Amino acid sequence: MKHRLITNLIIIFMLILNAAYSQEKDSGKIKLTKAPIENIASYAVWRTDFYICTGIAYAKSVGKSPDDFINFVAKTHGETIKSMKGKGLEPLVSLLHFVVTNYPNGTFEIISESDKEVKIKSNRPYSEYFKNGSMLGVTLYEFEKCLWGHIQIMFKSIDIDFEYHVKGDFVLVILSLRK
Repeated sequence: MKHRLITNLIIIFMLILNAAYSQEKDSGKIKLTKAPIENIASYAVWRTDFYICTGIAYAKSVGKSPDDFINFVAKTHGETIKSMKGKGLEPLVSLLHFVVTNYPNGTFEIISESDKEVKIKSNRPYSEYFKNGSMLGVTLYEFEKCLWGHIQIMFKSIDIDFEYHVKGDFVLVILSLRK
């Protein structure tokens, strides 16, 4: 009886282990893998830009202008940078660097800097989305106006002047402390 109990316990233990192992083992035909962080970041950037275009397209569909959408976004997101007020230009330059270089081909260069002003040159890595024309009925011009325009409004709310000039394949940005 004791021998039979031990044998039954061993068999039950082996069945439990086998069941647990088979649940971990991927026996299906579909193999799921985790994407590399670069792919995740690239998708997140694209998705954000797609939603910017969705917002502009929606605004236009209800009789609003891209400027209306820009103001809405700036007002809605404006609080997110209030903590940077009074901390100089460095955190804002770092934020812009983060935004541009999250694109797979984003480039960002500080051309000149002082305590009161920073000049930056970046490429326009998002322009590849528009190589075949508009995206969701939104032009590259409208997209850039929203992207840079809402930043301009947000920075103004923390006493930073923000100018941007699109020149060919590049954007020249000037950040300066308000006098």
